[in-house]
Amino acid sequence: MLEEHPSLWKAWGAGEKRFGHDSSAEKYVSVSDLCCQLDRWMAEYSDRQNLDQQESETDRQIQQSLRSSVASYSARWLDLTAQPSPSRRAHLEITQALWRHARRDMLKVTNRPSYRSMISLFLFALTPIPYGISEEEESDGISGQSCVHAALQQIQTLRARQRNLQFSGSKVSPSPTMEVQAICTTPESIGTSSFINAESMAYWAALTFDTSASLTLNCRSLLSSGLFGFEAELPWRLVRTTSNMFDETAKYWGLSSFEMTDERANQIIAAGASWKLLGWKLTAIFKEALRDGHDESDVQKAYDLVVDSVRHFNTIYRPRLDMCQKRMPFLGQKTKLRWYSLMLHYHLSILMFVDFIDATNRYDLLASFAVESADAETTVMNALAFGLHNTYTISPMPDSTSNHPSPSITGGNEPIITGPLVSIDPYPHHVVAGVALMRKAIDQDYSVGKIALESYQSLLSTLERTLSLLPQSSKSVQAVRTKFFSKAPDEELPNHQDLSNISRKDNGA
Repeated sequence: MLEEHPSLWKAWGAGEKRFGHDSSAEKYVSVSDLCCQLDRWMAEYSDRQNLDQQESETDRQIQQSLRSSVASYSARWLDLTAQPSPSRRAHLEITQALWRHARRDMLKVTNRPSYRSMISLFLFALTPIPYGISEEEESDGISGQSCVHAALQQIQTLRARQRNLQFSGSKVSPSPTMEVQAICTTPESIGTSSFINAESMAYWAALTFDTSASLTLNCRSLLSSGLFGFEAELPWRLVRTTSNMFDETAKYWGLSSFEMTDERANQIIAAGASWKLLGWKLTAIFKEALRDGHDESDVQKAYDLVVDSVRHFNTIYRPRLDMCQKRMPFLGQKTKLRWYSLMLHYHLSILMFVDFIDATNRYDLLASFAVESADAETTVMNALAFGLHNTYTISPMPDSTSNHPSPSITGGNEPIITGPLVSIDPYPHHVVAGVALMRKAIDQDYSVGKIALESYQSLLSTLERTLSLLPQSSKSVQAVRTKFFSKAPDEELPNHQDLSNISRKDNGA
């Protein structure tokens, strides 16, 4: 089940970046497979071809840590995949035990830089803190946000591949192989594009985590510049360039849904998802400009960048994504899942943009953005409804974290699992944030008479059902459900700080 999600979540970014350049642009790959292959290449092109016993043991530990992270990350879906389904108590105990085991291992993982360690840290950061974990236990150990930062530092180290002396106040680390050239200069490594493409995909995945954290957790980006300098960076220039290329190519497709195929729909979704990340980046930069007290001219510039990016998305991508929606009954389930994910997460960033403006009392900035704000609310609501009414069937998958993958994880005897898209969304904390923001929006509209009572009740029912289908082992899901069901329309609405805390509770990625 895990491999159904990482193929969605980040690794397709490289395909997005290479739109129009590479036949693999429409392929969605397993992130764990990608990182295992990168580590093999790194070992193969290192100066010591034969790993000694100590290095072999380190490799085994790295692999075991990855498996532990996978188990903890996947435990939330045990009630969907296990036959017979475990009781709620048993499910919670398993989830807590796996989370505690993975968390204890994370400090060691931070000290074993590798692509598999990087993905282990990211996976733990995506693992919801289980319900029943006390505040004291939660604070007594490494946090998901710290794991994200450690993973980002690891990929910087791995990409640099420096063999020179390195030191800090606590340790001097001279390399025993300082005289050997870096991997990137070997004829074998530069003679093939496979390593470069794979490394770019891993970097794009890390950049996505970095951008997401800077948007949802009010922290600075580690891999990318902030308000000053980001426009000159290659990834964001590449996103703009490929957007122009996509627009030129898509003009020949027309706007008829009749010719929409799975392949074309995935091209549209991948291109839109690339722009989505830029939208996240620009929203994070706007938050930085307001949060850090920059000059009003800088705040206005950051605001204009966000507004322009939203209007660009609505001009270039939205009409074609609407074509995909019209043809959706005839498209594959993976295409449906990707479309749902893009529409929900892109427009969630717009709701967060509006929420941050509201939280900082900059109401003067909202007037010119009212149409886009209302459209984002409608789209998020429709995306949640789409996720409730469309299902996804999961077949047994090979265990790609094993050195000897078998035909299926437990021997091929598992039943096929079918459930709503919402129930298998790999970002339940994003869905929770979306529900909280939508509850705030519809409560406000209902209080001023914009929504009739029956419509208000119908919208609440959709939000309630969404929460009921999210992993109930998540501490954040339980907290928001409790608040949701106990809140009357005239009570205090969720604020921006509450939404930041949701991301922290679910380990902050």
